[in-house]
Amino acid sequence: MIVEENEFDTQIEDLLNKEKTARLANNLVETLKVTKQIAKLCFDTKQYSKFNELIVSLSKKRGQPKKAQIELVQMAMLELKALPINQKLEMIDAIMKVCEKKIYLEVEYARCVLMLTQYKEDDNQIADAAKILQEVQVETYGSMDKREKLEFILYQMKIMIKKLDYVRLFIISKKIEPKNIEDDNIADLKIIYYSFLVIYYRHENNYKETAHAYSKILESLHKNRQLEATKVDFNFRIDYNTTLENYAMYTILSQYSEEKQKQLQSIVSTYKYGLEALPNMYQLIQAFLGTELISTSPQSHNVQAAEIFDENIENNQQRFVDFRRQLIHHNLRIFQIYYDSIHLNRITELIEISTQELEEEICLMMDQKLLKCKIDRIQGIVDYQLKKNENDVLQEWGDNVNKVLNLIDLTSNLIKREEELFL
Repeated sequence: MIVEENEFDTQIEDLLNKEKTARLANNLVETLKVTKQIAKLCFDTKQYSKFNELIVSLSKKRGQPKKAQIELVQMAMLELKALPINQKLEMIDAIMKVCEKKIYLEVEYARCVLMLTQYKEDDNQIADAAKILQEVQVETYGSMDKREKLEFILYQMKIMIKKLDYVRLFIISKKIEPKNIEDDNIADLKIIYYSFLVIYYRHENNYKETAHAYSKILESLHKNRQLEATKVDFNFRIDYNTTLENYAMYTILSQYSEEKQKQLQSIVSTYKYGLEALPNMYQLIQAFLGTELISTSPQSHNVQAAEIFDENIENNQQRFVDFRRQLIHHNLRIFQIYYDSIHLNRITELIEISTQELEEEICLMMDQKLLKCKIDRIQGIVDYQLKKNENDVLQEWGDNVNKVLNLIDLTSNLIKREEELFL
């Protein structure tokens, strides 16, 4: 319907008078009817600038029903889809002015923020996009469904990665409780969430947490291989073999602990068939679980093609250095099993490293409480049998006494039970 300019103004003026009369009379039905007519007239005549002006002014009118504001905003949201970018941005700005600080319009406000941010992202205005997004606390919106809320938070994380703001990325990640995404219906969002965490922990060189994030992705892929089609930004690969390989490698790179050994055993038992496609990785895991010396040359293990060493991924050289360090540390723990003391020259000969590097790694392991020994540089000997001080002797004696008392108590209980059964 084409309406002349003056005729349009006359019709709008007439409708505004009707709206005022109905609103002041608290006639909700008539108010809703008239506000819809105002919006429809503006859309039919493509008077979008006038509509933007009217929707803001109508929302500020005294006694304007919430229902009328909601209807106007929802009609505007539908009309947005067909608008060119400039008119769309103007209408988004008007809708956000109407929705701001109104609980009953919080979802529409969040959706407008998302559309505006996506435009800023496409225009490579990442700083502006991040500034707009961080002002929205979508996790507090009770009227937004779970999936949409998670998608919004994940988008916030994505923008922070693009901005390279890793501190704020970590803060935003805490808005999502891990237990809340353990749902098969949102398994794709779970994969995206942990993928972003991998990017964060990889930047921080936190191998233990990176491995944990990969384990969560692998859990989902293990249940449903179709999830490999999940799209993640930043060229993040989501396929079963790569994820399994990365999970294993980051576990190996993490500092030695009983938990690490149990994790490696779990990988072998849980993903046994997956490791058949990764024979080099399987052999490497078995080497770390074993009690034999292994080569300290990373190339000899044939895993240099693993994604974690890819030159396009941040800190790849550091991971190569840390991988070699874990190979050395494994061997130094093995020496502790079989020797009370051993010459430094003999160790360097067996694992093919320099004396200076050997001393540095032993000191590092001692500092991390991964090794108990001392180095006699004059004799050139590593002594694993350390002289215990008085406190250590007393503590060991106390532990032994407790063990004996527990055994006596257990034996006494077993005797009493037997007596009750047969006497």
